[in-house]
Amino acid sequence: MRSSISTLKISQWIFCIAGIALLSSSESKATQSLDELEQQALQAAGDFAQEYTVQVEAFGGQEFVNRQAVASGPSTGTVLTPDGWIASSTFYFRGQPASITVLLPNGDRKPAKLVARDHNREIALLKIETDQPLKAALPSASGNWQVGQWTLALGKTFDVRIASRSVGILSAMGRVFDKAIQTDCKISPQNYGGPLVDLKGETMGILTLLNPAIATEGEVEQWYDSGVGFAIPIQDILERLPTLQAGTDIYPGKIGVRTQGKDEFKEGITLIGLSPGGPAAKAGMQAGDKITKVGRTPQSLKPVATYMQFRHAINPIDAGQSIAIEVDRAGSTTLFEMTMAKELPEYKEPYLGIATLREPDSSERILHVIKDSPADKAGLVPGDIVTKWSGLPLVKEKGLRQHLWFHDFRSPAALTIKQASGEEKSVNVDTTSRPTGEIVVPEIAFPLVETNEAAPETSVQQIPMGDVRNRAFAIVPNSYRSTTPHGLLLVFSEAGPADPKVWSTYWEKFAAANRWIVVVLQSADEQEWTFEEMEIASRAKGHLLTNFSIDRNRVVVGGIASGAVLGIITAVQQPGEYLGLWVGNGKLNSRIRLTSPEPGESVRFFLNGTDPSIKELSEIVAKAGYNVNFYEHDIELNKENVSLSPALEKLQRWLQFQEIF
Repeated sequence: MRSSISTLKISQWIFCIAGIALLSSSESKATQSLDELEQQALQAAGDFAQEYTVQVEAFGGQEFVNRQAVASGPSTGTVLTPDGWIASSTFYFRGQPASITVLLPNGDRKPAKLVARDHNREIALLKIETDQPLKAALPSASGNWQVGQWTLALGKTFDVRIASRSVGILSAMGRVFDKAIQTDCKISPQNYGGPLVDLKGETMGILTLLNPAIATEGEVEQWYDSGVGFAIPIQDILERLPTLQAGTDIYPGKIGVRTQGKDEFKEGITLIGLSPGGPAAKAGMQAGDKITKVGRTPQSLKPVATYMQFRHAINPIDAGQSIAIEVDRAGSTTLFEMTMAKELPEYKEPYLGIATLREPDSSERILHVIKDSPADKAGLVPGDIVTKWSGLPLVKEKGLRQHLWFHDFRSPAALTIKQASGEEKSVNVDTTSRPTGEIVVPEIAFPLVETNEAAPETSVQQIPMGDVRNRAFAIVPNSYRSTTPHGLLLVFSEAGPADPKVWSTYWEKFAAANRWIVVVLQSADEQEWTFEEMEIASRAKGHLLTNFSIDRNRVVVGGIASGAVLGIITAVQQPGEYLGLWVGNGKLNSRIRLTSPEPGESVRFFLNGTDPSIKELSEIVAKAGYNVNFYEHDIELNKENVSLSPALEKLQRWLQFQEIF
């Protein structure tokens, strides 16, 4: 019996092993078949799509950014209609090429005209005349898209007949504030303007370079082949095709509102001010309104609960298009309709020329009046107390500076002043004049709040930076007490190690006298900075805001030498976070892209250096409407010479000027 049982078990084991072997063989064949089918589908999709993908050549009008010619071909285009309308990326057309040629898949060469640009989506529209109908892109049905599905990115840079192909997936939808879809296909200048297609070969979108809020035109290659690429959905382009065909450029729409708080994901969208003369202000919206719904029409209103949802709702809307906004005003629902604007009315930061101290009742006592400033000409003197703005009492949430942010500089500021005698008077201060040249700022004695708190043990404190190789240290004055808010200067130092002793030699006395904390950020590599390191400024700032008493109205970012570009991008990408920007001893290889200043987000610039690019930047900044001080000298940080160089002395005087508004 035992022998027969053992024989049976052995037979069962042999059968099981044989079965597993047969199953493995079957699975292998199935996998091989699946791989082959997958490959065949990708091949067929690419072959189909390359017939409406064309090569584009641009001649003349080159613009070099970061030593790369971006306005010259060959590049890629996607045929939208059989009669020769072609979409491409604006990356190649930043200038105005002298001539453009399109090479069709059959090798025919056709002259093309750049008809219009969509600046909201970085799409260019070309037109060629055709002898016979062209094969045009078939739009993919967006309702069937799923994150994770196969995608192909096509380009015609290398061959007019055979498209280069990159395979990936649809990795996200509704990106760049609901204007683009995202793929991990290799995306670079080789396929900008080409189609992103599905497995049917149908076009999902047009590939283009979208780099949200980037400050410089020459630093875009950081996104090449990065695994993060964007395409504008084809239906969004076709929807705007008639406008572009008419030769009308498309621009992002603006309404001119400023919301409370910095957390984009926090519940509640409350307005703290509106751009003077902007669509929202003209429509009747007011500070204190809480935005609850947004839509292109009153019938299409959808709820929005956070600032991020609000941005996703309005950013795809172009200038000239209508928008409807529903708000909660003191418990009542009000609907506003307006047209998005291409540009808001010119804004310049209003200027009074005073330094004040907030009183317990939220009125503001004037400590100093700048000579020949608007306030000086209006007769204001130290000791006067500002109690009202346009008849409204100053309150904790909205002091004098906040009122100034949203004031139209073309109109006088109506102030109610309580004089030392106790008498009140109304004063109109002209805010149309702005400071020119060098502002002489005396040392202002801001009183420190008395406390028994012990002084910091050391003036130089290392800042924890987490999982990065960067280091940072803070120069904290021995006079620091948590009861007195201090200004904060964050500096991207020159690449390489920064000596805390040298920096404290130059900054410790100033920091103590003027209530500032200076943070020096160091690169991970001794030779250079990388764009990934930009986020260390936010880490350092977060640590200081958590552990020290910081005056959020006096936060300045800067960059010296090789750290200059990171300082610029940090300030421009985070409007409203930084009052001022210092760029020192820099050499910029690319032009800076600046939008016009807006209330509460108008950065003040201090630029110094002998390189011509710094002077050019000062002209760009001034032309854009920002407050700028330029000093054509380098700042020396020399261990052997502890005296302040003229440029550094002027920088520190400029930081004092941040007390003045």
